[in-house]
Amino acid sequence: MNTIRAVLRLTLAAAREWPSRPVDTLVTVLGFATVAGILAAVLAMAGGYRHIFDAAARNTTAIVLSRGSNSEWSSSVPAGAVAEAIEAPGVARSGGVPLIAEDLLGSMPVHYRGRSLSGRIVLRGVSPTMFTIDTELHLLKGRWFRPGLNEIVVGEAAEGSFRGLAIGDRVMAARTMWTVVGVFSAGAQFFSSEAWTSLGSLQGAERRPRTYSSLYVGLTSRGAFDRFTRVLNQNPQTALHVMRERAYFAHQASGMSKLITRVGGFFTTMMAAAAVFGAMSTLLVMVEARRFEVATLRALGYPHGIVFTATLLEGALLGSLGGILGAAVVYLSLNGYAASTLGIGAQTAVTTTTPQVFFHFLVSGSTMLKAVLWSIAMGMAGGLYPAVRAARMPIAAALRDI
Repeated sequence: MNTIRAVLRLTLAAAREWPSRPVDTLVTVLGFATVAGILAAVLAMAGGYRHIFDAAARNTTAIVLSRGSNSEWSSSVPAGAVAEAIEAPGVARSGGVPLIAEDLLGSMPVHYRGRSLSGRIVLRGVSPTMFTIDTELHLLKGRWFRPGLNEIVVGEAAEGSFRGLAIGDRVMAARTMWTVVGVFSAGAQFFSSEAWTSLGSLQGAERRPRTYSSLYVGLTSRGAFDRFTRVLNQNPQTALHVMRERAYFAHQASGMSKLITRVGGFFTTMMAAAAVFGAMSTLLVMVEARRFEVATLRALGYPHGIVFTATLLEGALLGSLGGILGAAVVYLSLNGYAASTLGIGAQTAVTTTTPQVFFHFLVSGSTMLKAVLWSIAMGMAGGLYPAVRAARMPIAAALRDI
């Protein structure tokens, strides 16, 4: 107990000296805050991107792709697969109609509002059953498209960010001129970044009348997935690949999420190294200024470990202050901030593993905690050498230099 009190007393005494060296202390804390803020921003970006896919995933929905495909973009499901899926066990029904929605994907060029930048968004052809399976879909303005006509509705995220997508505007895509007739919302889902039309209209424009990109299948229960999958896998002629919707969307989110984390992690690590060396320099100066106090404690019989632990704790305390500051700034400035993964350039295509969508930064409690803990670890790393030096300080030499 006396040892713990001695460590805390020495640490508090060191903290009371920080105002006497405001520049060194402030630079150190801000260095930690910058690194913690960057880490929190990176995690918030990756978390926000994953969230729009998590929000779309339902436990009682399966996605059917062609065998060998892990994405709707590379999938080509034959029309005959629909009849086979209808007969499979576990398919839910509404009013006697099987909840099986055929989808076809295309892309559409778009142009940012107020900027000379362009990209492409998803143009999805959907069957009417999709609106029964996904209960988050609702119309905000205008009306829904009419089957058989070259009409589209655009998600609210896309409509708010690009010009030429207002109701009544005409857009060229898939060698066809489309008319915007409405704006829809899909809640927090990535569907709000897309444009939708009727399945038949897009099949005609894409000249793919007998194939689909995917089938969305509503199941009677979560446990019905295995029975449904087993039946569809028994027919080698259709060559289908069935995934739970949650697993499929998790896979789609993983590519971009990993890229964000890895690139951001690299820059965070580089800046963390600089912050650690800065903290080391500051703590060395502070240790030298407390030579008499350290020597006195040692002369009174306190072991090396007390001085070592107190100096290490001082570094952790500086790190925690910087971490809290950085995480708080990121939360106040970036939580809910809108961002986009849309590529730049007129010829940029929608990729197969990282759909280009709009999302919001998500600064969660776990994100802030990770940033603070990372900053504390940096503080302890920066205090390691000064702590060793303080513990090994010769008592006689320290007292003589005072």
